[in-house]
Amino acid sequence: MVFEILLIVAGTALTAYAYYLFMKPNDIIAPGLGGIVIIIGHFVPISLGFIYLLFNIPLFLLGYRYVGIKFIIYSTIGMLSMSLFLTLFSSVVGFSQPLLGCICGGIFSGIPIAFVLLAGGSTGGTDIACVVINKIWPRWTIGKIMFLLNAVIVLSTGYLYGFLKLLLTIVAIYLAGKSVDIGLTLGKRMKINISETS
Repeated sequence: MVFEILLIVAGTALTAYAYYLFMKPNDIIAPGLGGIVIIIGHFVPISLGFIYLLFNIPLFLLGYRYVGIKFIIYSTIGMLSMSLFLTLFSSVVGFSQPLLGCICGGIFSGIPIAFVLLAGGSTGGTDIACVVINKIWPRWTIGKIMFLLNAVIVLSTGYLYGFLKLLLTIVAIYLAGKSVDIGLTLGKRMKINISETS
């Protein structure tokens, strides 16, 4: 249990750091629930934090229904630690190089999210929806579901940012989804090897 929580904390710390280092300075569009919140906030004068909380409630209920209480507890830890690290790392100075930023941002945010998922949690938001969909339709990998969901959200917000930023974001979320699947596959293989040798 302690190792799983440490893995969640490490994963969220690395994801938050990658966001400030690679994605924010290159204006990569926020995917996931954050992207949905930005769309609504653009048209409705309501606190973004309140909208985010409002949308998380049904997602957490779905997670409890289809995955279980441990997943919800770990997802709460993941969401809180992600919020903490996004606050702590807000002064990190990133570099402005759009192509490299979207490639590195996708890879170095996807792999740490795989850590969180391997530990049995998530970072909240659409990550919960991806795990639930994967539970119902296992042939759809979590990374593939993440890419499809995020692509729909980003395409919906793209008109607010312009074509180039939209294109870079699509590349970033595709690489993030691939990195999640690779990280999960490698992690599961390592677990099997460890259990076989012990």
